[in-house]
Amino acid sequence: MRGDAREFFAEIGMEEVPSQYLRDIMDNFGRLVEEELCHVRIDVMNLKALATPRRLVITGRASGEQTPLRERIRGPLWAAAYKDNNPTPALLGFCRRIGVTPEAIESMGEGNKRYVAATIDQPILSLEELIAPAVEKAFATIPVARSMRWGQEDYRFIRPIRWCSLWVDDTLIPMTVAGVSSSPFTYGNRTDYPESLNLDGIQSYQRALSQGLVMLDPNERKKVIETEAMKLASSVLGHVELDEALLEEVTQLVEWPVPFLGHFDRDLLEIPAPILVTSMRVHQRYFPVYDDARQLLPYFVGVRNGVGVDLDAVRRGNEKVLRARLQDALYFYRNDLRHRLADYRPQLGRIVFHRKLGTYGNKIERVQALFDATREFWPLNTVATQHLKTTIELYKADLVTQVVQEFPELQGIMGQIYAEIEGLAEDVAIAIGEQYRPAFSQDAIPKSTPGQILVLLDRLDTLLQGVAHGLKPTGSEDPFGLRRGALAIGRILAESKVWQRSAHELFRLAGNLLDIDEGSISESYALVVTRLKNYLEAENHIPMQKSQAIFGFDFPWSEYARRLEFLDRILGDSNWEHVALSFKRIDRVMQGIEAPDTPPRWTLDVEQRVWEMIQTAFACRNSMEEWWGAIQKLSDAIDALFEAVLINDPDITVRTKRGQLLAYARQAYTMFYDIRQISG
Repeated sequence: MRGDAREFFAEIGMEEVPSQYLRDIMDNFGRLVEEELCHVRIDVMNLKALATPRRLVITGRASGEQTPLRERIRGPLWAAAYKDNNPTPALLGFCRRIGVTPEAIESMGEGNKRYVAATIDQPILSLEELIAPAVEKAFATIPVARSMRWGQEDYRFIRPIRWCSLWVDDTLIPMTVAGVSSSPFTYGNRTDYPESLNLDGIQSYQRALSQGLVMLDPNERKKVIETEAMKLASSVLGHVELDEALLEEVTQLVEWPVPFLGHFDRDLLEIPAPILVTSMRVHQRYFPVYDDARQLLPYFVGVRNGVGVDLDAVRRGNEKVLRARLQDALYFYRNDLRHRLADYRPQLGRIVFHRKLGTYGNKIERVQALFDATREFWPLNTVATQHLKTTIELYKADLVTQVVQEFPELQGIMGQIYAEIEGLAEDVAIAIGEQYRPAFSQDAIPKSTPGQILVLLDRLDTLLQGVAHGLKPTGSEDPFGLRRGALAIGRILAESKVWQRSAHELFRLAGNLLDIDEGSISESYALVVTRLKNYLEAENHIPMQKSQAIFGFDFPWSEYARRLEFLDRILGDSNWEHVALSFKRIDRVMQGIEAPDTPPRWTLDVEQRVWEMIQTAFACRNSMEEWWGAIQKLSDAIDALFEAVLINDPDITVRTKRGQLLAYARQAYTMFYDIRQISG
């Protein structure tokens, strides 16, 4: 490291940043500062980015000065630099610009041209001179989802900047961030120490944070929340399930976490657990407390920011807020129970699904029609068929219940609960509860067959109608969720056995029934294929070439796993290279030639041998094992054909016949896979 290693530290204070953005902003700030310092030839070690809702901080060590840089700089052409062996104005201007004398000029060849050049050592600047511009530029280029402008200037960030401080060892470095100048102070957490805290160097910073009750490291705050929440829950013979998303959110909401145990009336446990948990987790950011049987206890763990003066008052205030919300929920829940799900069904005709696609009542009618048109193809007996018809009629009914209007996150979940309480068939209730799965890329598809069929038909209607009515996703925008719906369709078709026919047939049947044009049907199908291939690569680490080889042809996607397994086997087979090379020989000479409906008569024995092997392969449509054996023999026959005859014979009749023979051979090679994608 050039020069003595120096410690540096920067803090940028701001209004509270929304928790969901804080960690990304912190990570990007650290990365960008390191990139900027490296760009100006400052060696950086142990750079660490930290953050609380009110501050971004970077700490680390760096070289005290730049790494030396010797550069050879090219000037004008030699012929333009001298006239009668004297320097021209062009040469003198070049010398002035780079700070050398004409005596230091060298000759430099580049191609067939000759230039003047000079070798110079760039000035070496100190860390103190370079760090402020690096931090300022890094902060200005942090990517943020949303930004705002404040004051009279044009600065933009997710929240207003209130203070900043930059130090190298014990030296305060001048810096300006969003119009705010570097100053020798920081602040504690807003609850306990809102006044400024003086700094006199890097070593004083941690003392100031301790005095101001600020826990800078988010991982340390998270650990405190985890440990204390567990202790508090165990004090009432319970435990908390520390949902990672909620734990991260709470961690990024506080600067000094102080967990506390709250209580609510046991009578409120009458409310179904999903309502209680949603109210606590989503609306109040509390951690519910469970017993060993995973039944909810009438307790919760909240997290206060700072110590304050009266934690009991904070606890009572939070209990009061939660009690009011849960009493409302209990009232809504009891009101909902006065009606059957079927009673809510007529109201769906007045709720708009999308202005171009009508109401939820219209959607239910379309999904019911799709099921009626395809019912013979689903693995359902008579009772299950009738149950699924009931499910389709009722699966959106909970949208008009009071609980779901208050807690939209519980769509489907409350429908399942109400169906179970009403005494509807178990498979009806389960399918209603599974209607939004998979909700995200790592989520599982519905487990039940009725749930899989319901999601398929629902998403098919949404996708086909959305594409046909111009609601297609563009760039990163997908307001109607068509990409998510397309992936759900693809995953259910590929991960379940619910649809045993070709995937494209399902799209064609649905599209024709819904009166969707052919272009929109094809576009919808292509979107599903693309989303599924991307998912398989991102989540299952299946290379795109393999997915393209498998999905290059129409087939029942329920066979996907078997085809992938077999593809891996043949790619590891010692005969694969021979088969791939033979296919490539065919593919190179097959441009624009198609197999005729009626095969011609083959003249030579070597041609007849190829034809016999093609026929053998065609006869293996129901067995990949037998097809693979036949393709290996076909490859031997193809090699013999290329050795024995000239494929592109001068006689156009002979040339055409041999091209057609190879076209049949290509069909045999590609019965199960698009070999072109994996043949190298």
